[in-house]
Amino acid sequence: MVSKCSMTALAAAAALASVMLAPTQAAAQAKCDLAIEPAQEQWIIRYNPFEDEIALRQFEVRLVNRGATPCNGNILATLQGEAYGLTSPNAAGRVDYELIDDDFGRVDIAPVRGQVTRNGVSVKVDPGEHKLARLTFIAHPGDGLSRGLYTQTLSLFVQHANDTIHASRPIVLGLDVAASTVMGLKGEFSRVQGRAVIDLGELATGTRALNTQLYVHSTGGYRVTVSSANGGRLVQRGTAWDVEYSLMVGSHAFTLKAPSSFETPSLRARRDDYPLSIGVGDVTGKRAGDYSDTITFTVAAI
Repeated sequence: MVSKCSMTALAAAAALASVMLAPTQAAAQAKCDLAIEPAQEQWIIRYNPFEDEIALRQFEVRLVNRGATPCNGNILATLQGEAYGLTSPNAAGRVDYELIDDDFGRVDIAPVRGQVTRNGVSVKVDPGEHKLARLTFIAHPGDGLSRGLYTQTLSLFVQHANDTIHASRPIVLGLDVAASTVMGLKGEFSRVQGRAVIDLGELATGTRALNTQLYVHSTGGYRVTVSSANGGRLVQRGTAWDVEYSLMVGSHAFTLKAPSSFETPSLRARRDDYPLSIGVGDVTGKRAGDYSDTITFTVAAI
């Protein structure tokens, strides 16, 4: 009888053990299982500092819950062991940026001083749900930025209030600064019907400064081409009278008989001023009156 009772007790214990295992298995299957699925792995802003007022672009990720319980938390970002700021191998310094969570609180989650802290719960993804999250990437390039791609890799993740990380995904942020340049005149000149006009005063043989400068702002190297409508001659309109002349653009001399150019190679941004001066040929015996020519400056990034 003792043996029979002992066997019954053992059987009951075994049955109880098998019942107690079932909730543990169910809990493992019922957890939150969140994934972050970006439409693009690299979030790049194309930026021309001479055309674009702001460097901004919105991107999207999908929050996908493949588990059996809701996923609650906040969207956050952290760096992978590097200082905050976009960098380029060909440029010094870093470019600041913001990363705005547009849909869940309009909070800047850029890891300026490490991970940003957010209180409460801003996003909830139910089982089987695909929820869209939009984030706006805003770069602050400042003045004098050289051309090239400035990047930083960060980890985008969703964190529960108890600090549990539901999902994490690396994202490359990038600011692609275009090879671009602009130019203009400053100093003594006027505008007539949108064109710059430099008054040469009374023509006299010799070289003199025009008190006008050609300025060039560029994200890198550039080429300036100079051409003359009259082939380097100041012409009295409606007559055959002319006066030959040459032009100095900084230290670059042009006879203007044909289009000519000079180059300024550079991997860095530049802000250059070129004083203009003119060399007037022989005016002996020339007919009195107004003489003029049209000079065209063209600049291109190289």
